[in-house]
Amino acid sequence: MNDCIFCKIINREIPASIISEDDSVIVFLSLENHPLIIPKTHIKDIYELDSSSGHALIDKVTTVARAVKASLNTDGIYVTQANETAGGQDVFHIHFHIYPRWKDAKLNEKEMTEDELTSKIKAALASEGA
Repeated sequence: MNDCIFCKIINREIPASIISEDDSVIVFLSLENHPLIIPKTHIKDIYELDSSSGHALIDKVTTVARAVKASLNTDGIYVTQANETAGGQDVFHIHFHIYPRWKDAKLNEKEMTEDELTSKIKAALASEGA
C-alpha cells in the first residue's frame, strides 16, 4: 500500500524506533511512546486477518506484553486493537497497542525517551530469547 504509514515504516521509507522484527511481524514505538505490533503484510483489519498471520501477531503481542511488564515493572498491561472508523481505527493496517499501566500512575511511558524505552524492552525480549 503506497499510502499506508505502517507499510512505509516496514519498507524503511520513514523512520521509527524499531523494537523487534522477524519475517512476518514488526514491533515499533508509537508516536505516544508505547509499542505497536503489526504484520509486515498489509492487512487492513481483523476481518481480513488469516489464521497464520493472526497466530504470529498474537504470539508477538504476548511476548512483547511480558517484556513491557518485566522491563517497566508495571502493575498491568492494556492491549487494544480497533477496527473501522466507528471502532476507533485510524490507521487501516491491523495493529495492536501495548500500554504499560501502574496502579498509582507513578510513571507514564512518555516520561522515558524513545531510546530508553526501546532499550529496556529490547533487553527484556533478549532475556526471554525472543
